[in-house]
Amino acid sequence: LSGPPVAWDFCTAPKPITEDNVVSSACLGSGALVAAGAGPTTTARTPAKGCSLFGPDTGSTGFRPRDPDATGGFYQPLRATLSGAPDAFALARIHCDLPNASADAAAAFAKAYKLNQNPQLMSLTATVSGAAVALGSIPAGAHVSLEARWPASSAETFAYFDPSTQTVTTQREAMQVAWYTSDGSFDSESTGRSADDMTTTSDDGWQAPDAVQTTHVWIVLRDSRGGVDFASYDLTTIH
Repeated sequence: LSGPPVAWDFCTAPKPITEDNVVSSACLGSGALVAAGAGPTTTARTPAKGCSLFGPDTGSTGFRPRDPDATGGFYQPLRATLSGAPDAFALARIHCDLPNASADAAAAFAKAYKLNQNPQLMSLTATVSGAAVALGSIPAGAHVSLEARWPASSAETFAYFDPSTQTVTTQREAMQVAWYTSDGSFDSESTGRSADDMTTTSDDGWQAPDAVQTTHVWIVLRDSRGGVDFASYDLTTIH
């Protein structure tokens, strides 16, 4: 890829309760960062102190223990910096010990726990008035149904600790699809499937532009434990 590289950094500054943002304002500086790589994609280990900064093991840091999300997860901010563009943030899931769990529950959770795997997007299909159309031959001005797909294995089951009963159970991931386009408009910015819905597709309506042109569409697939996959497509409208 041409152009300036993307710089990736883990933020090491917990968010004070006085700040009403997803991440601390210190993440926008240059001091509270650990380099995670550069380039369109990167692979890096989360910093060793993540659970003491962003999880339940805050100890003497002066910050209260963080609350887990609905799946029991904790997250550390990951910043992406591209010259000339605003900073962007993702929340990377970190593996922390169970807070306030009995020894038996902690042992059962450790035995059952498996790291989350990113979901995988498959094909994107398009239909107009119920008839399939190629992505390169979409009628200009048409209302198009776009369908994203993923394999059944992408919605994983995972170990979940219920603090109210002190038991370890299993849950299944929900799936969410975010839709973006350079032209035209989507019926919804986000679609998806709940944890108890076994369907492996999600669709959204797209109003194609009236002009003959190529439009760029991006799809981001997320599972409820922070896993992500994305893809881009060129949709060409014709008369």
